[in-house]
Amino acid sequence: MTRHEREGEPADDADRGRRPGRPARINRELILAAARRLPPRALTMQAVADALGVDRKALHRYVGDKDGLLELVVADLFDAELNRVEVPEGIRWQDLLAIYATAIRDGIVRSGSVQTHYRLSGPGGPASLALAERVLHALVQAGFDLDTAGGILTFVGDIAFSAARNAIISADVREHPQVPEVADALSNLPVTEFPLLREVTGTQRNRLPDRDFDLALRILVGGLEALLVAAD
Repeated sequence: MTRHEREGEPADDADRGRRPGRPARINRELILAAARRLPPRALTMQAVADALGVDRKALHRYVGDKDGLLELVVADLFDAELNRVEVPEGIRWQDLLAIYATAIRDGIVRSGSVQTHYRLSGPGGPASLALAERVLHALVQAGFDLDTAGGILTFVGDIAFSAARNAIISADVREHPQVPEVADALSNLPVTEFPLLREVTGTQRNRLPDRDFDLALRILVGGLEALLVAAD
């Protein structure tokens, strides 16, 4: 009898077909399915193991640790986000970069996690691979060599991750975490010092994360356009 049956619940896919005394048969798909059913803030190795009716150690073979679990979930959300993206034919590479970055950011925001790093450049679902390939093709067609295009792809991911992290944090504190730190430091100094920094700190208190994300993309695109002009 499985743990679920002892508790009066139907056995799940991980329990069905299991022999007495043997661990439940699990795989990455079952782990991901269990993780999808959990609220983002409740996503832990133990919670997923409990949902599958297995020991937490059984998950290590498939996802390694919590970082690996989060990467699996984010990659799934990222791919789901990209599946909803419609990219028109003939789109400019500048606009394609924005679509790609936005999809990464939104996928991470949906996960609700501010994990330090995601290996988004690793194997992903078909939608993520297809769009990454399309972005690379557009960049090469625009005049960048393949090595530079690959670097741009990574840089776009870094921008998107930073924007996602700020969006998640700002949802709780309603301002960028650096703003109160700077304001506190300035409060201990004469009011005549650092007037511009004081002014910008005040305006940043109500600054929306989307504005910073848009600014980062404009700076990126402007810099890339300048590189192409300089190369001519």
